[in-house]
Formats: sequence, C-alpha cells, structure tokens
Amino acid sequence: MAYVFRGRLCGLICDECPEALSNVVVRLYRTRDITGVTALAVASPKETFAILDAGQAAAKQGALLAETKTDDEGNFTFSLGEREQYQGEAFEIDVLLTTVPHSKVKTPQRESLQFSITTLQPRWRETEKGFVAVWDFCLPHRIWCFIRGLFGAWTICGRLLTCKFPQTPIVGATVNAFDADWWQDDSLGSAMTDSAGRFRIDYTTADFRLTPFSPTINVEWASGPDVYFTVQLGSVTIINETQADGRVPGRENVGPCLCVDLCSDQVQPPPVDGVPHWQQVEVFDIHPFPSAAGFSPEGYAGGPTNSFVFGGGVTLKGNCPLRNFSAPANPLEYRFQIGEWTWPGGADDPAAIPTVAPGALSPVTQISTTHVGYVFYTNAFGFADSAKVLVGAADLLPGGWIRIDNKAVTVDMRNGTTAVVNVNNANFLRTFDLFVLNSAAITSLHPAKLPAGLPIADAGRDLTTAEREPIRRYRLMFEVRDGTTSAIVATDTLDSIVLDNSPVALALDLEELRTNACNPVSAGTVHILYTVDHPHLRFFGVAISNNTGTVHPPPAMPGDSFVPPPPPSNYLFRGDAGGPHLPGNNGGFAVNVAGDPPCAYRVALSWQTRHYLSSAHSIDRLYCK
Repeated sequence: MAYVFRGRLCGLICDECPEALSNVVVRLYRTRDITGVTALAVASPKETFAILDAGQAAAKQGALLAETKTDDEGNFTFSLGEREQYQGEAFEIDVLLTTVPHSKVKTPQRESLQFSITTLQPRWRETEKGFVAVWDFCLPHRIWCFIRGLFGAWTICGRLLTCKFPQTPIVGATVNAFDADWWQDDSLGSAMTDSAGRFRIDYTTADFRLTPFSPTINVEWASGPDVYFTVQLGSVTIINETQADGRVPGRENVGPCLCVDLCSDQVQPPPVDGVPHWQQVEVFDIHPFPSAAGFSPEGYAGGPTNSFVFGGGVTLKGNCPLRNFSAPANPLEYRFQIGEWTWPGGADDPAAIPTVAPGALSPVTQISTTHVGYVFYTNAFGFADSAKVLVGAADLLPGGWIRIDNKAVTVDMRNGTTAVVNVNNANFLRTFDLFVLNSAAITSLHPAKLPAGLPIADAGRDLTTAEREPIRRYRLMFEVRDGTTSAIVATDTLDSIVLDNSPVALALDLEELRTNACNPVSAGTVHILYTVDHPHLRFFGVAISNNTGTVHPPPAMPGDSFVPPPPPSNYLFRGDAGGPHLPGNNGGFAVNVAGDPPCAYRVALSWQTRHYLSSAHSIDRLYCK
C-alpha cells in the first residue's frame, strides 16, 4: 500500500513576512527511540527542534527513510511503500540547507547545515490509491532568523504607509537602509515599495562590518547594525532619519531579521471613499478581523461550521474611485486576475485539497453583468432622474481592465426618446459591487467527469476516482492602475477561494423494482440502492414515508453529514454509496418492512451542498406494499 506524504515548509522573518524554504533537502528518518516516540510525536516542534553537527547527522544516516527537494514554493512530496518498507509509522523530519532564500552572501560562511524539526505521526487518510497525509509547517521567526544568521544572511522586511488616518500604502518609494557607525555609515541596501507599501532589503554581515581600515580591520564593536532609514518618493525626500534613530531600542544592534513599519506625514492620504479596495466576496470579508468569519486558508468562507463554497455568479465587492487621487486628471482602471491551485504531479486528485500554488495569474474576463452604480441626469421634463450603470464583457479593455470614468450610458428621457450621459464625479453614485464573477465559465474549463450524470442502473455503486469531481481552488487578485500612466496604485489578494459548479452525482433505486418497477413489494425486506457524491456535500439522508408521515426515521436509515475541523472531522466528506446491486436482487441497504401496513410508500434521498445560499433537494422512488 502506498503512503503519499505532502507538505510545504516556510520560515518567518516576522509574522507578516514569511518566505518559502525553496530548493532545500527534506529528509525522513525512521524513529530510533521507540520507547519515546509517542512523546516526541505529540511534542511541539519548538521543543524538538535541534541543529545537528556533522557527527550527529552521520549517526542518523542508517535510519534514512527517504529524501526529496522542495520546489520554489517550498512544496514537497514523498511516496513511501514496499521499497522503503514503510507501513504508516511515525518518522523524524530533518532539513538540509546549503544556503538560505534571497541570500546575497558570495562566499558562504558554512558548507551546509542540517536541523531536525520534529517527530511526526502523520494523520493518514485512506483513498482508492492508498493513504495520503498533508503537513504544512513554518519555522518560527526566532529559529529561522537564527539559521539565516548562521549563513551570514540578514534581512529587513517593512511597510511604508501614510501617517495620517486612513493609513494607506505609499507605492513606488525608494527605501534606503543604513548602519549608524562610529567610523562611517554603512549602506545596507535599498528597495522600492510595492503596491501594498511593502519592501525587503537583504544584506550580509560584510555590509555593516566594514570600517575605513578594511580589510585589515573589518570588525566593529557591536554584533549587529544600528539601523536608520531615508525614503525618496520621486525627487522628494519623505523620510530623513539620522544616526540617532539607529540608536534607539528596537533599532540598535539588531539581529539577522528586522521588521519595521515606517510612515511619512509628507504624503497626504486620500479621503476614505478615494481609497481603491476590494473588501468582500458576497458577504464575506477577504481580510477580516481574526474573530470574524472570513476565508479559511483552504478557501472556504463563513467559518469552519459553514465552510461555504461558491458557484454561479459570485459578487466581488469593494470600491474603485473614478480618478486617481494623486493625479486627479487621470482615470483609474481595475481588474481581477485568477490562478488555479493544483496537485503535485498535475493530475486531479479528488481525495485531497490542491496544495500547489498557482505559478501565474491571468486576467479574469468571465464577467456577468454587474451593477456598479447610478448616473444622475435631468430628463426631458426637467426632473432629476437616474439610470443604472452596468458593466459587462463588452466593457472590458485589453488585459481585462474596466474603466468607469467617462463611460457612456444611454438613459431614458421619459418622453419616448433616449440620450447619452457620460459618467463623471459630479453625476455618479457607486454601489459596492465591482465585478460579478461568472464562476461557471471558469470551472467549465475542466470537462465534467460525468457529463450525463449517474444512470439509475448504477445506483448503489461507488464512483471511481476518474468519475469524482475534485476540489477547484483558486487565487484571486484585485489590481487598480492609473489609466494614463498604467502605474499600479493598489492591489489586494485572496489567496484561496473554492469555486464549484459541479452537479451532485446521485442515483436511487430499489432492488425489488429493478425487474418490474410496477410490482408491489411482497417480501418482508426492501433493499435500497443509493449513490450520492459531491466534493462539498453538507449532508445526505435516506427516509421512507407514506401519507401518514415518516415510517423508518433516522438514525436507522442511511445518512451522514459534514463535520468541520478540528479533529475528529470528516473535512473531505463527499457522500456514500449503499450497494452495489447483486444478481440476486438483494444488494444495497436492507430495511425490514414486514410490519408496515399495505400502502403506497416513498423512498427519498435528500441532500444539500455547502454552496453559499444553497437549499436542500431530494429525489425519490415509489413502491406499494
């Protein structure tokens, strides 16, 4: 039996600055301390983390189970089985580094470093192809920054905002970092802020240990730099710190990782309604306060209990002003971009959530008619009037961009004629809707697994892997640009959202009706054949009733429902099958009906998916006794 172990590794510079452990070697070792394996498996990684010297690493070589290398996103996959003589037991996880991501070190301070993270007992989940387990782990910043320091790689992660409320990102500014020295000020590097105002500066120990006497004397008294910044926006200096700022707590003698928030009062923020932003998908906030029910990392909305998915027209809500606050004569344009998560190897896997992040995003052109606002005008009778401003596929510019400013709208003059009114700041009232995503057009890029549905003759059988619809998980990004200069002025990203437009695969029958659907049931038992399968099922249930009500109520009848995390849960619950049909017409779920009086009966299979605003449905089969 094959055991597939998938995961992703990252390290924290700080909580808001993670980086993937890309292109590192991951090693799995058989546990050598059998007596203490349970305690190690339940211990926190911060208690089991250990850096190994050459002797300790060599001593483990005989217990090596398998090794592989992570990709650019830090993802890895192991396939364990008979060749490795593996049967699902716990193992130790080590990582081997020869460098660290983004390192600017030309001559490494060490050849390699191996460290143990933890002893893990994977939570194996059985599938048709074997067992699957997923493990994602991010090294805490205290540990990861120490490791970066061992390689001589130092980093500054920061964000530049306006000081006044509402604080907004300052885009395209050049941030310069310096070390305040007694001898001279060392330049640590510079970086330009992105559309979120974020920047990252990577440097090395040599950048702040230089002195006027280097290379003869190349070491300063302090072990870390005293960091201060200057910032230029175009030709204007908007932050001009001095050496004194580098010698205050939090900036003095910093370690290999420094995370800072900078603000400038020389850049005025726009009014609140002038800030482009994407806020919601339907009613769910894409970046909620931690206690709010937004989106899970897997892409489900409404908190664990709901775990909603979306289909059909999905409304993306927010605001894009008509004009650029920083350049009032320039119109703004916005668009959405999308990319799909996949599985290691690329093939669909209906037994797992996709874990491979999109390599690139593409403009979203699958738009349904979207009501973005109202334009106000004076009709032919001199009265104030208004008309809807709608955006559709015909309004998309090359690259999927949408421009509302100066859009021509045909309005009713109320006297049998029409006129054209152009949208501007004086006559436009926006709604909160930016874009109605035609999700069916997006998911239909994948052919349906069972385009004709499941025939009644197949009631009771399990679907094969090739017949099961997988989870379709996407990344969405909102972009706003200056329509004159094409400079990006705002972005926002929802890392995961699950879109689903697949029908529920289901069928219902009775063994007793397969030869003649009109024959009354004369035996004391009926055999129910049912199949229900969907990647996002909320519940299903089977019931028998007549005109007086339910005859055989649950829990005696088949049924099950989605149970959200934390464990124990059936997070990937997708239904069940009661069968298959047998040649003797005695397969399926047997129900004793010997005591039921002569009557007409209804066997109903009901279900509901986890689609937002979905309702329950049912199909039935009738029989007489």
